[in-house]
Amino acid sequence: MSRYTSFSWQLKILFLFCGMMVALFVVAIAVMLMFGEDSQNVNYMVAMSIAQNLVMFILPVVMLAMLSKRTDLIPMSHTLWMTKGPTLKSILLVVLVWIAALPAMNYVVEWNQNIEFPSWLQGLENQLRDMESDATAATNKLLDAQSLGMMIFMVLVVGVLTGLGEEIFFRAGLLGTMLHGKVNKHVAVWAVAIVFSAFHLQFFGFVPRILLGAWLGYLLVWTGEVWTPIIAHALNNGSIVLVTYLANNNYISDNYLETTGTGNHWMALGSAMATVLLLVVFMRKSPRTNNEFMT
Repeated sequence: MSRYTSFSWQLKILFLFCGMMVALFVVAIAVMLMFGEDSQNVNYMVAMSIAQNLVMFILPVVMLAMLSKRTDLIPMSHTLWMTKGPTLKSILLVVLVWIAALPAMNYVVEWNQNIEFPSWLQGLENQLRDMESDATAATNKLLDAQSLGMMIFMVLVVGVLTGLGEEIFFRAGLLGTMLHGKVNKHVAVWAVAIVFSAFHLQFFGFVPRILLGAWLGYLLVWTGEVWTPIIAHALNNGSIVLVTYLANNNYISDNYLETTGTGNHWMALGSAMATVLLLVVFMRKSPRTNNEFMT
């Protein structure tokens, strides 16, 4: 124990959320002053995405790592879950799981999108669907790359940087802090997955994002580092940018990724079974972590 006051994991979680909210306010004001109030402007959206990931997601976790180093004598690399890098086997399994799970995930996405509220909640459903439509329109506008160079840039922003920022905050920051605090790993993984999904404010994509968040969380638990979840997240987001570009330029059919497995019960079932098999392999083949904060 250090001579400084040690903070509980609950206070550290509060610190992260407060830091995120303050950063969000600062980023929103700064981007608005630079690009105006038109949130549908592509330059505004790109600047907001970059600033959010760097300032709102990464900065609070780096500050927490500095605080933990001072108060608990925890090395910053431990707080950031960057004591080691990903293995080639982990990356290969991430790619295989992503391919295998695609039809099953699309099936869940379609189910979630078609949820209907009871008649007395019709007004709420309409509001949520309007929010979903606005978010989809903004995303489509952001991903509408007109050139190869722009597509590569958007892969870096939407894929790599977003994967980096969100995984450092939600997995290394929130989940890692709970694991350091000896919270049961399954409780921690699913709790953070729910927060991760809720943060996106899209009810009709809520369940698939919980499953994605849980997958990314278990990657952190199984590997003991954040780089593998970052790679998995970047693969998921970057592939959407790439496929959108190919579809917009008539290289492939529209919604190629989104329609694979939809409406096909047997394909979805086979996909789910293959995914479970790969996850079992992943758990058994993942190296045992020496991280003393794991539970």
